[in-house]
Amino acid sequence: SGLPDPASWASIACYPVSMAKHSKANAIHSANPEQADPMKTTAPVDQSHACDVAIIGGGPGGTSLATFLAKKGHHCVILEQASFPRYHVGESLVPHTHAIFSRLGILEKLKHSSFPVKHSVRFVSPNGKESTPFYFSETISGEGAQTWQVERSEFDQMMLDHARENHVTVRQDITVEKVLFEKNQACGLIIRNGSESEEIRSKVVVDASGRATVIGNQLNLKSHVPGLNKASLWGYYRGGKRLPGNDAGETTLMLLPSGGWFWYIPLPDDMISVGIVDEPTVLFPHAGQTPEEIFESEVSKCAPLIHRLNRATRVGAVRGLERLAYFNSQTCGDGWVMIGDARAFLDPIYSSGLFLALGSAECAADCIDEALAANDVSSHRLGAFEPPLTEGVETVRALIYAFYDSEFSFPNFLNRFPEERRHLIDCLVGDVLKDMTDFTTALATMTKPPKPLSEL
Repeated sequence: SGLPDPASWASIACYPVSMAKHSKANAIHSANPEQADPMKTTAPVDQSHACDVAIIGGGPGGTSLATFLAKKGHHCVILEQASFPRYHVGESLVPHTHAIFSRLGILEKLKHSSFPVKHSVRFVSPNGKESTPFYFSETISGEGAQTWQVERSEFDQMMLDHARENHVTVRQDITVEKVLFEKNQACGLIIRNGSESEEIRSKVVVDASGRATVIGNQLNLKSHVPGLNKASLWGYYRGGKRLPGNDAGETTLMLLPSGGWFWYIPLPDDMISVGIVDEPTVLFPHAGQTPEEIFESEVSKCAPLIHRLNRATRVGAVRGLERLAYFNSQTCGDGWVMIGDARAFLDPIYSSGLFLALGSAECAADCIDEALAANDVSSHRLGAFEPPLTEGVETVRALIYAFYDSEFSFPNFLNRFPEERRHLIDCLVGDVLKDMTDFTTALATMTKPPKPLSEL
């Protein structure tokens, strides 16, 4: 794909619900466990429920949604399987999270944290040539042009504590065994706390379970994404090199001749997150090698990375995923909705995880608030934010496919369509929930766009 693209996807920014509330929800097909009634248009709320919203998962998406709803007066209960603090990958934020953090009321805590401030992204080509960093301040003014590289156990704990401070009920060490349905409408959960099972009734169920995709698995909605068969291995190093000044917290992406790439993300306490994305046959060859051996072998082949790690020591185990990408054919229904990675995950090249979790959480919270006020938790109400979100996802999905297209070059694209540079940069900061037709049309002249997920 030539030089790395200067647009690193931030994911999808929050879409104003007032602009989307009359749109049809993105329900590809009915997947409720009972036969759906095609004449049904509303899903009334049983007022006897124990809580307004039951949220599966206490990660950033779940805690953000719960906090937004609690601020509006709704009783939210988070059911989290782990006991925080706990490990999680996905450390790099993007600029458009800044406004979401402000609306959550947690921005000052982040400003006073030890998380490295991120001002830019730098790209390194397969031959080792480094690009000029893309500074977010080039297109964003003020303090919103900066964000953070977060150590997830500390960041997620901060978000969970903030939810508690906003009167969200948090229960940890809880296993969600089943989402309950009555007449095709989600109405609660069966959970297990140790050896005891319990039923929690709710007006709305939100799946914020991340890759566990609780509802997706229960309703058999989860599928692979055609054309995105990538795997990843990653680990952590102490003592890796950092650049001076504002560049100290940058994300560096290093492309490999094989078509794979490394990330290099500075974290607190002199730690660096380093990961590789490549074909499963490269990273999981099933030839008797350990993940550590494969990872170290790949690191040794990347000269720019070796230069940064020449005095560093790897700390802890190497982790991995043999298949990164997946999606759900339906992401909301009567009484339920998915957010963040519980909806889908495409590829880490455009740093989508955290921003998608936060952005979809805020948008979904607005729809849930309106649905509860109207006593109508139908998929039409709960999923009103989804059409523009889906359109933005498809824009960036086209960019992901372009990145992995060996015949495509982003420098050549910008030489041919210099007027599209701004739109390419918009993808970097997450500003894609708008008319991007000119951009996607230009992109399609140089690389074949993927078939929309809704048509798969």
